[in-house]
Amino acid sequence: MLLAQKWFTLDEKLRFVIAGTVNMGLRYLIFVALGLIFSVGHYQLILLSTWLLSSGVAFASYKYLVFRTEGNHLKEFAKSVLIWVISYIINAFLLALFIGDFLWNTYAAQAVAVAIIVVVNYLLFKYFAFHHRPKSLLEQIYNLWD
Repeated sequence: MLLAQKWFTLDEKLRFVIAGTVNMGLRYLIFVALGLIFSVGHYQLILLSTWLLSSGVAFASYKYLVFRTEGNHLKEFAKSVLIWVISYIINAFLLALFIGDFLWNTYAAQAVAVAIIVVVNYLLFKYFAFHHRPKSLLEQIYNLWD
């Protein structure tokens, strides 16, 4: 069995966890790299740059490797951008809380924030960005003739 065929036999939630972990891992590596280059004192600017740099890869992996949707590229991308804005706000809030109030290490704070965001993102992508309404009975009958 080809690797792609095996991949799609995995449960959707597991595919999302794997793709989300890889995506968040990529985001975390970019965050660390930018932190080392520009100083973690600017963690909010580094966070924004990280999200901008990694969003295209995340969209493609969720669309094609997790939810397997066809078409609707612009609509799904627009919804994904909205989810990323929400995720960014949650991420920024958690960093401010963990670093500013709890005095955590910046990198540890981002690691915990990433873990929380994976769960939030699954729900938002599943039920908002890549959710398609079921076809009506009339549409199903019409598709029989295609």
